[in-house]
Amino acid sequence: MNKQIVNRAAFVRESSAEMVENRQVEFVISSEAVDSYGTVFKMDGWKLDRYANNPIVCYQHRSNSDNPDDIIGTSEVFVEDNKLIGRVTFEDATINAKAEKVFRKVLAGTLKMASVGAMINDGRMGDKTRGEDESLLYFTDQHLVEWSIVSAGASPDDLNRNEEIIEIIRKDVISDIEVIETEIKENKSRTISAFEAQILINN
Repeated sequence: MNKQIVNRAAFVRESSAEMVENRQVEFVISSEAVDSYGTVFKMDGWKLDRYANNPIVCYQHRSNSDNPDDIIGTSEVFVEDNKLIGRVTFEDATINAKAEKVFRKVLAGTLKMASVGAMINDGRMGDKTRGEDESLLYFTDQHLVEWSIVSAGASPDDLNRNEEIIEIIRKDVISDIEVIETEIKENKSRTISAFEAQILINN
């Protein structure tokens, strides 16, 4: 499968007085809910080690900006109630006025969305024996790359790009299944790996 970056919307949670005092806000980054692209992120598929080595939070995905203030804080990411949570700690106003403004706008409810970038390593179509929808694409191995506070969940270009990426991944998964089935039909003595067997079972 071609590895692709997939963006998904994240939503702010209620903040306690203690969190606000510590300049912290939490977002629900991911869950196993079906999204508008017909995909599901399996919670046990999340790999967080890469992100933990550089846990920055940006504004509007400007991680490659030459303005250091576009990095507005750092975060810890953890699983709670089968949801992936990102708790951002905003930089102090004395060193980053942009972080302060974003923080205040989040508290005011003006900014309430974030966007998550995930590197997809593996996925499959739904497995009926697991109670899954066979028409949905399930991501089973993904790295959290970064996440950002954003003014809107995704621009039209982002939406189009992600639809294209999902379609590429879906075709890759289906193509893998067809190739394995064809090879087995043409060479009945061919042995298959455990991974290939699972693909066939799932479909």
